[in-house]
Amino acid sequence: MKAKYIAWSVGASLVIALAACGGGSNTAVVDATVGPLSAANPGAVSTGSISAFGSVFVNGHEFSTANARVFDDDTGAASGSTSGLEVGMVVDVVAAAGSSASAPAASELHVHPLARGFVDASDTTKGTLTVMGQTVQLTAATNYSDHRACVSATTSPCIAIVGQSGVTGSYVTVHGYLFTSGSPSATNIVATLVSVRDAPGGSATGVNFKAEGVVTATGTSSITIGGLTVDLSHGNCYAAGATVSCATAFSAGQVVSAFAAAAPALPAVILVADVARLRSKVVADTAGATVEVEGAVSSVTASPASFVVRGISVDASALPTGSSLPAVGDIVRVLGTLAGTGQSVSVAATSVVVVHAAHSATFAFEGDASSVDAGLAANTWVVTILGQKVTVTATTRLADRSVKNWDHADPASNPFNIATFKTYLAASASQHLLVRAAADASGNLTALSVTIAPASTTAAVAGVVDASPAPVNSSTTGTPSTFRVHSVAISADPAAVLKARPGGGMATVAAGDGVVAIGTLDSSGTLVVATTPSRTNVVIDFGVPSRPDHDGF
Repeated sequence: MKAKYIAWSVGASLVIALAACGGGSNTAVVDATVGPLSAANPGAVSTGSISAFGSVFVNGHEFSTANARVFDDDTGAASGSTSGLEVGMVVDVVAAAGSSASAPAASELHVHPLARGFVDASDTTKGTLTVMGQTVQLTAATNYSDHRACVSATTSPCIAIVGQSGVTGSYVTVHGYLFTSGSPSATNIVATLVSVRDAPGGSATGVNFKAEGVVTATGTSSITIGGLTVDLSHGNCYAAGATVSCATAFSAGQVVSAFAAAAPALPAVILVADVARLRSKVVADTAGATVEVEGAVSSVTASPASFVVRGISVDASALPTGSSLPAVGDIVRVLGTLAGTGQSVSVAATSVVVVHAAHSATFAFEGDASSVDAGLAANTWVVTILGQKVTVTATTRLADRSVKNWDHADPASNPFNIATFKTYLAASASQHLLVRAAADASGNLTALSVTIAPASTTAAVAGVVDASPAPVNSSTTGTPSTFRVHSVAISADPAAVLKARPGGGMATVAAGDGVVAIGTLDSSGTLVVATTPSRTNVVIDFGVPSRPDHDGF
């Protein structure tokens, strides 16, 4: 690769979008357009992941941040600048007075990641990480950023972490959606952004290590969050802004944040907390307020029609007759009215959109953009990569990682968003993209994320092997194996086709297998993988995906 300091191939991460079913089995879209937030309700809240900048794009809305304050809910710090924000962070946006459909504006943006600490374990089969005792589910839409000093150093640079591969042992901040399945051994967080940083020195910052989640058990001056026991005997505890006794501060079912300046013993199963705080499930805490919530569905009840998103109960009984409920694992966007307060908050839904169905087939592509054209719908583009046409929308997460020190740039000064998409990409020194996309039942691709990467001759694709034409396997070097992934033709020397499972060795590719193929694109548009396996020349066969409802294998 031309840019030595970064490894941008799909194969470097080995966490890509994939599911076993043929795509689009969940089509629970009640209303194709969510919002806008009510202009008559200036306290309305839209909570979701940042998809782009200019102002700030959240849940498909471009909120002006000209007069907004950005609050770090962990430290209490406030700023008038959005320079510390990045794509994939989950934020709570409080609408300003006068906010409207044509000119949505924010008065406040609140940030509070769900985990901060070292990655104790990584399971590429399940697509999960373990951080601060929390099981973190990675998905096709998970973003990665690496802010370590060595990434931007001019001498002896390290390779940037852009996916699950290589993240074990790293100090990370995990942004995402709280996932309350009721089982502490199951998923606790669905990650939207895994941000890698240098490990904190000393104990100057009291929020160096954090876990936020649902309390599943209590003891004498202790609580359990996921797989982490939090010792409160030496800390300070807060609820509703007031100091409370840590011995009886919290109860099972409540959402609590626990912090410590000093690192726990690893693996992190016990945290001696300096501070613990009871959390509200949404910033808006006024019954009747308009709220818009994006998150992962953790449970569904057919009668009465309801489901849970980020620990918030959603009443779906008032949706139009015949509306189908989302499935567990779906990423949805809910618009509705807030009922209750604090830990008892719920939302009466007026609209539900499935943003990413858990059972949809998902793919990843790496290569140069060959064209960008206006989409059929307003505010969309169609980018062609490896011969595949992928629709980019206002909810696609857009990031530029093509140059060093990208994280020191002001995201608002030269924004990459849906309005600037074509002109920004055309002006970039690199046309090299990493695209993660979901396929509908007809195979049409919609981008979950588009990242501009350093210029490279590497091309890659990840996903399920097509059934037709049937894969043709070879065992003779010089005679390639041939197969397709979402119609991308792959010609691979059998010596470079390897098993991902324990024991490794040469693999036989079958229809339905999950594969990562990395090589170069020839003049006919075929992805060619040569004889000698390497980081930029290999086919890795994961076999049939172990579960149809997660995006890693």
